[in-house]
Amino acid sequence: MTLTQIIGLNVKWYRYQNKMTQEQYVQKTKFKKAYLSVIESGKVNLTCKNIDILAKSFCIPPELLCNEKTARLAMKLPTRLDQYQKE
Repeated sequence: MTLTQIIGLNVKWYRYQNKMTQEQYVQKTKFKKAYLSVIESGKVNLTCKNIDILAKSFCIPPELLCNEKTARLAMKLPTRLDQYQKE
């Protein structure tokens, strides 16, 4: 797994833990939804500034976005938050 994939999965993990849809999260970060989607898919090379924005939005230290253990947990999440909320 690459670092960009790990960060993307961790963004998904923390967003999921905060029960936020992508639409709700983009309002918080001011990123475009398409950009958030490519972040979570691990297909974008993030700047340090954007990593800092992501970490601050979750009130976590930036290094937690690089945690491979939580990234692996995120791989098991449903693809849509509303699927989780129905369970």
